[in-house]
Amino acid sequence: MADLKTITPAELAEVVRQHQGMLKGRGGTRRANLSFHDLANERLSNLDFSNSDFSGANLQHAILTRTNFTRATLFCADLRVANLRRANMTRCDLRGACMRGTDLTDAIMIDADMREGVLGIHDGKESLYEHRIADISAAIAPRADFTGAKMSSSFVAQTDFTDSILRNASLVGADMRNCLFVGAQMEGADLSGSNLTGANLSGANLSGVTLGKANLSGANLTGAIIDPRAMLAPELKEAILPKLDTTIAGRIDDILLAHHQWTNGDGGAQANLSNADLGGLDLQGVNLAAAVMTAVVLKAANLSTSVLSMVDLSGADLRGANLSQVDMRGVRMERATLNGANLTGADLGPLVSTGASGRVWRSALSHARFRRADLAGAKLNEADLKGASFDGANLRDADLSKANVADTSFRGADLTGAKLEGTDMTVAYLD
Repeated sequence: MADLKTITPAELAEVVRQHQGMLKGRGGTRRANLSFHDLANERLSNLDFSNSDFSGANLQHAILTRTNFTRATLFCADLRVANLRRANMTRCDLRGACMRGTDLTDAIMIDADMREGVLGIHDGKESLYEHRIADISAAIAPRADFTGAKMSSSFVAQTDFTDSILRNASLVGADMRNCLFVGAQMEGADLSGSNLTGANLSGANLSGVTLGKANLSGANLTGAIIDPRAMLAPELKEAILPKLDTTIAGRIDDILLAHHQWTNGDGGAQANLSNADLGGLDLQGVNLAAAVMTAVVLKAANLSTSVLSMVDLSGADLRGANLSQVDMRGVRMERATLNGANLTGADLGPLVSTGASGRVWRSALSHARFRRADLAGAKLNEADLKGASFDGANLRDADLSKANVADTSFRGADLTGAKLEGTDMTVAYLD
């Protein structure tokens, strides 16, 4: 193995200065070429290294938070235990790179290439070639965006992808044993031939995924969104699958009547629709206040003008549902999926007790997904939206005042006329 080059702080500062000048089009400057350099423990946060070359570099334990590596080359780089929180690695060449234990929290990895690579080295006497498989094992990647990333045949065991985005990612033949994919958005991902033994995919969106010859033995898919046809795939025989109750839909009228009696104190029974498949039903105007509806499937259902205050909809599938003008004050919808839903004029604000106590129940929507949902004029004031996604959503004239938007994504959302008084948008993602 060829010796890595060392670099003094002054030399590194000059490389950075030259690269920034190149990016700004200044004559006589050049792009950063730090290939095969020893940069372990360096602090390079908040810099723009787009289009730079770090091939074969040692970046172990480097601090690279919010650094821009767009279209950069980190071919076979050593990034073990590096800090890449909120770094932008869009279209980055990471073939053969080692990211074991790397912190990729909130990183942007769109279209990044993390496949295997062959590193060519000349030791002064002869050329040597070393085959390397990309290693992303034991990495920390909650909320990271791997849309379209290429990770075929990579070693990804025991990595935390909680609430991350892996839409249309290629994970063919990847070793993902015991990974955490809780709440991950994996629509259209190619998992064929991959090893997901013991992985936790609870609450993940797996619609449109390719599973051919994947190993999901012991994988936990409870609460996951899976296409009905895919549920019959032989690859899922040894997995822990969602258990939907298809009988409740036929008894819904009786359940609603009993719930109405219960809410009026006339006997009856509180509605429990947890794990029920109610997709496509017309439930317009129903009163399900304080019902239990965890992991219920209400895809494309019509619930407009209904009362869903104080309802527990945690992990529910509400994709494409009509929730316009719904009373959802004090609702609980942690990790619910409402992509493409209609929530125009819906009230998800706090519910205040009419009694002497004046108790307040605020809506809990942490890590819920509202991708491309219509929330025009909706009330979300004082709601807990921590880690939720409103990417591409319509929030025109919505009330977000005093909401908790820590780590909330509004990328591509329309916030025209939105009320943001008392809301700290600096802790959210806007681009």
